Amino acid sequence: MIAALRGTITRWDETTAIAWLEVAGGVTYEVRVPLYAAAWVASVLDLPETTLYTYYHVSERNPQPLIVGFRHLEERDFFRKFIEVPDVGPTKAVRALTHPVAEIARWIEAGDVKAIQQLPGIGARLSQTIVAQLSGKVTAEATLAGDDIEAFAAAGIASDLRDDAVEALIALQYARREAERIVQAAMQERPEALTLEGLVRAALEGQGRTPSPREREVEA
Repeated sequence: MIAALRGTITRWDETTAIAWLEVAGGVTYEVRVPLYAAAWVASVLDLPETTLYTYYHVSERNPQPLIVGFRHLEERDFFRKFIEVPDVGPTKAVRALTHPVAEIARWIEAGDVKAIQQLPGIGARLSQTIVAQLSGKVTAEATLAGDDIEAFAAAGIASDLRDDAVEALIALQYARREAERIVQAAMQERPEALTLEGLVRAALEGQGRTPSPREREVEA
């Protein structure tokens, strides 16, 4: 059983919800990440060390291994409970998780079958089964709702800021790959840089440069 993987996410395809995680030794794992975490995955792309808590699945009917990755251990624990529901296997479960785990746990504990039905692949009958099977068993995950939702919202903001800063550096004649590397390093070293101007300035200073008047214009 692979419990967790630590490395660099080098590729993220939101269409297929597949991330490539390169670990020590140059081995790259293909990991499915639920779409509710898409903004977070994009925000940690190419960072030197990211941990994914994983669920590994392989069966006789489907011999191709499936690795599902999560940002938090509690999310993986919820997933393991979720796939124990009849007619909800790992493949269907990972497709269904388009909303944060804590939010889905709240729906289950509230018996809100209408909300659960909006998840991909989960119909009316299965949503009722999910409530019947898991009610009272996901209260811990439900209590994490506020923190998790705020974290995912913050990740989305960070992702937008990162993209804007990369485009600003490209306008200053940086190659895209180099701009992405510089901005990621600046976000790690200067997490207090919460504006585009501040992040671009931090990125340039990280290269040992003082922004020129032209570069200040681009920041603005």
